[in-house]
Amino acid sequence: MTASPNRRQFLHSAAVPALALLPARLRAQATAAPLTLALAPFLSPAALLQAFRPLREHLEQRLARPVEMGTARDFRALYEATVAQRHDAAMLPAHLARLAVSDAGHHLLAATIDSLQVLVLVQRDGAVRHAADLRGAAVGMLDPFALTATVGRLWLQEQGLEGSVRVVALPSVNSALFALDRGEVAAIVAGQTQLLGLPPSTPRSERVLATLRDIPGPIYVARAGLPAAEREALRAALLSFTPDPQRPTTAANAALHAIDPAVWARLDPLAAIARRALAGG
Repeated sequence: MTASPNRRQFLHSAAVPALALLPARLRAQATAAPLTLALAPFLSPAALLQAFRPLREHLEQRLARPVEMGTARDFRALYEATVAQRHDAAMLPAHLARLAVSDAGHHLLAATIDSLQVLVLVQRDGAVRHAADLRGAAVGMLDPFALTATVGRLWLQEQGLEGSVRVVALPSVNSALFALDRGEVAAIVAGQTQLLGLPPSTPRSERVLATLRDIPGPIYVARAGLPAAEREALRAALLSFTPDPQRPTTAANAALHAIDPAVWARLDPLAAIARRALAGG
């Protein structure tokens, strides 16, 4: 993958009991051929890999092979690595998943959450009470190819704030909350479910300034060249994942399912924005 060394992290899994039960020949084959799955970098790498550990363990058991999960330095790098088929599968923001399928021939695997709210957050006791109060201030978001950032920028346009606020790209939601707590930005944009399951050290001094449109959660896609048998086995394994009922519903802890065609179609305008941005460099 194209992640920088300090951001790229993989989980090299020890053999699970299911692997130990296989004949030696098949066990050796499985160990030699891990499946690689890239995750959208909306949390810090350590928090991201910890959140998705139950899914990784489930996939290893169902597929009887090691699964390596990684991430990328930002969403553009993730998308470019996906299109270049540097990993077997990826969890992409929904609009980038739409592009990967329509423009690069990748295959849909499973959806996470059909609808989640995008929030604009400010300091709980801060002076910002209305959108107009952000004029001249800094607003933190994930990088421009994140779906929440796309929606956040559209909101700034709708509020007449485009050009009068400084948009700051932040590497993760937990780092964004630190920046908000320290007063480095006056507001941040994040998905509602991205605020669940954060590391305990993350400051939670935020207040909701605005609730923006609903968006679909991330979507899993398989690379165009993944053999059909492997693709279908991965799809079946994803769809059989059972989320932990004791944990909140997030992209990492969701009942994975086939994407709703209506949801898929509604992604076209947002995918078009990303397509233009990618073409523009």
